[in-house]
Amino acid sequence: MLPEEARWLGQRLAGLPNTAVEPLINVGSSTGKFVTQDQPWIDRHLFAPARERGLGVVNIDIKSAPGVDLVGDVCDPAFRARVAAVGGRALMCTNLLEHVRDPGEIASALTALIPKHGYLLISGPKSYPWHADPIDTLFRPDVDELARLFPGTELVAGEVVCSGTYWDWLGRSPIGLLRAFGRLMLPFYFPRGWWSSLLKLGWFFRPFSATCVVLRKL
Repeated sequence: MLPEEARWLGQRLAGLPNTAVEPLINVGSSTGKFVTQDQPWIDRHLFAPARERGLGVVNIDIKSAPGVDLVGDVCDPAFRARVAAVGGRALMCTNLLEHVRDPGEIASALTALIPKHGYLLISGPKSYPWHADPIDTLFRPDVDELARLFPGTELVAGEVVCSGTYWDWLGRSPIGLLRAFGRLMLPFYFPRGWWSSLLKLGWFFRPFSATCVVLRKL
């Protein structure tokens, strides 16, 4: 997640009362380490303020790791029933749709997880290099394209936010800097990471951007 993307989502979340968004279902949450150490701006702008206001967040990911509360695939009806039982009033899903074969299927599954008048906070890359996790379909929607993907919702807020260049991003994360150059120096040990890091070299001074929307279920 880009820093300005996290800031934008955090500001929109802060503008909604706890009664409208608690508990917040965070789909594709990744690990606790990822949001606090690898990309600490995620915790700083999103989850630290949520904790301060006492907002309950349920983290969901397809892989089991510290910081993940429920493990499973939201396209699996049985797992979706488990998530629905949490009673989430709102849902957040960031930087996931470019990593699935059918983003429309995922969008429909996510919309079904929240009640009428519930909120969805969704984001993903608009201008960003290929990055496999495990795939990248290069889905790079604008605000209208992303909003249309979610059936039975209305657009509350949306923006394409810019967040610096690859060089800026590496400067914010010393760990990311070491990893990127380590992968470039050892292509045979990190073939996928090497290719991803190589592609990002073309973005050293080209701005990244992300599409962010807040949707309300009708």
